[in-house]
Amino acid sequence: ETNNEEEDEAAVFVLRHIAQSLSERAEFFKPQEISNTIWAFATVGFGVADSTQFNSRNDYMYLPMCTKQDVDLIKKTLNIVAQNVLPKLNRFRPQELNNLAWGMARLGHYKDPSIHKLCQGIGQQILQRRHQFTPQDVGTSLWSFATLGYYDEVVYRAAASRLTLRGARSFKPQEMSNTVWALATMNVVPRFIHAFDSTLVPASKRNTLKEITSDPITECFAAAASEIIRRPQEFKEQEMKDILWSLSKMGVRHPTLFRNVAEHLIGPENDESNRGRGLGGFSPQGLGNLAWSFAKQAQLSDTVSDKMKTSNIGSNG
Repeated sequence: ETNNEEEDEAAVFVLRHIAQSLSERAEFFKPQEISNTIWAFATVGFGVADSTQFNSRNDYMYLPMCTKQDVDLIKKTLNIVAQNVLPKLNRFRPQELNNLAWGMARLGHYKDPSIHKLCQGIGQQILQRRHQFTPQDVGTSLWSFATLGYYDEVVYRAAASRLTLRGARSFKPQEMSNTVWALATMNVVPRFIHAFDSTLVPASKRNTLKEITSDPITECFAAAASEIIRRPQEFKEQEMKDILWSLSKMGVRHPTLFRNVAEHLIGPENDESNRGRGLGGFSPQGLGNLAWSFAKQAQLSDTVSDKMKTSNIGSNG
């Protein structure tokens, strides 16, 4: 055996015993201990569901020594934990709730009703304590909810309301991309989908800043877009791709954003000396999603043009 194989085998052996202990004594674990333990399982992929290992949206590590028995053990343990912590969630700090939700989503055991109830409970904590949640907590929690297939409009809108035009500079790119990806994945539609169409919609018919900021979903998309335009070099390829995909999926045309991203990636059209960042950092699927996003923007232009002919664009969108 190589050193790595020996280390993996040792890690699996220890984690297996910890999971068994957690399943037997969950009521004696403190919130931080539960959160840290679930986070640890998820970080190394111990007992992760088979379908999750092939999720193209992540590049996490997986312990190769795990068996089907380990997968079943983690599934059982997560269900026990979810049931045990539900009445105690008010004792968890926001980061502990965030780690718990992320771990559940990352491990991929979604189908048990106890996991759904846990998401409901964490959602209620977000509503009650939203201003205690950091940008990372907001982005990761929404990503976790969307990955788990959990949706509550009130919770999503409350969480999304933390990403504002005024406060966007305090968000890291991943926090913004996680937030808008979750909104788009769960089809949370901005109220003002034509607010950013500066090429087809006359300024007199576009929404005002006051209108944009009156809807937390529209403002959330506006904030993420404005930050890519302002600091594109800070966004990883997946983060950039996810934000573009999210706008296109929701039917939001944003010519300024897409033009700026195109110039950042491949350089201005009439400047051969500036070849841009390049596309080498995108995975094949990432390039496919990027192409779809740009094509969808062009397709949406026909829809907007048709609406303009009938004057069906105004203050409500």
